[in-house]
Amino acid sequence: MPLTVHTLSHQEGKKLMDLAVASAKKHGVPGAIAIVDFAGYPLILETLDNTMNAAAQIALGKAATAISFQRKTQDIEEVILAGRTPMLVLEGATPLPYVPLKGGHPVYHNKTIVGAIAVAGTMDAEMDEVVALEALNQFEP
Repeated sequence: MPLTVHTLSHQEGKKLMDLAVASAKKHGVPGAIAIVDFAGYPLILETLDNTMNAAAQIALGKAATAISFQRKTQDIEEVILAGRTPMLVLEGATPLPYVPLKGGHPVYHNKTIVGAIAVAGTMDAEMDEVVALEALNQFEP
């Protein structure tokens, strides 16, 4: 008998995406927003106008990294910056490129991780965080 797996539905992903897009527009920033399922595979990806070309792939990687490591990507970036450089070579630990940069967060439902969201390309790592967190703080699955 198959296990029951909890993941974001497409409809829930769209709700979360709409919140993230609204946040980016409120702040007047470009960006790519990626939402992945519980396994780290793309559910939804949107790239706003005037976003740098690399942002979509970076956002997908941040989201996959957040779900694979079950923590916000800022935590991983801080470990690396503190000197744990072996954390730089974990390519293959995620289903998409490993991107240990702030801006990626797991999405929880009933204390269970069901997916992840990430933002890239706002041209400021702090703003990547702001957009992702504003969306998460307003999201109700």
